[in-house]
Formats: sequence, structure tokens, C-alpha cells
Amino acid sequence: MSTEQLLVLIAQNDIKDDIVDTLIELEFLSGFSLGNICGFSREHSHFNIKEQVEGYREFCKFEIMHPAAQQAALLTALALVCKHNPCRYWIMPIYQNGTLS
Repeated sequence: MSTEQLLVLIAQNDIKDDIVDTLIELEFLSGFSLGNICGFSREHSHFNIKEQVEGYREFCKFEIMHPAAQQAALLTALALVCKHNPCRYWIMPIYQNGTLS
């Protein structure tokens, strides 16, 4: 059984580079994934006019596999970047990982 976890972080695009810089500095991470997503919400009052018309807001999604023992350190580092732009996250266990060849 793996001792790794997957943290999924949804962040506003304007702090994407700061999050990347923070993650690259963490020596216990071997890497992470980043992609663009469209976020839909019932709380349209938080959307600007363009987003209200389109029906969604653009975000970036980080997927960060990390050792379970480093969860607190990872969340602490990310909290510093996200303190003025709250980011939603969740953590899931990884039961197995490897490389297929």
C-alpha cells in the first residue's frame, strides 16, 4: 500500500505562478500536474459579467502527489500563497502507483 496522497488544488489564475514557484521549492515533491479548468457554481454573484454570460469561471487545477507525512508542510506552504485568494482543495489517498512500460 502506498504512503502517497493526492492533493487537488483549485486556484485563481492570477496566483498560478506563485503556486508553481512554491511547489518547485518543496524538496519532498518529485513534481506535480497543472491544467486549466472551467468552474461552474450556483453562486453566480461572485462571477464578473463575462463569467455570468459564459456560465463559468476559469481556474487552474493542480494535482500534487505527496508523502502523507508531508501533508501539513504542503498545506502550510500553500496557505501562504493562497491567503489573499482562497483556494479550494481536497486530499485523496493513493492506493497504488507506479510506471507502466
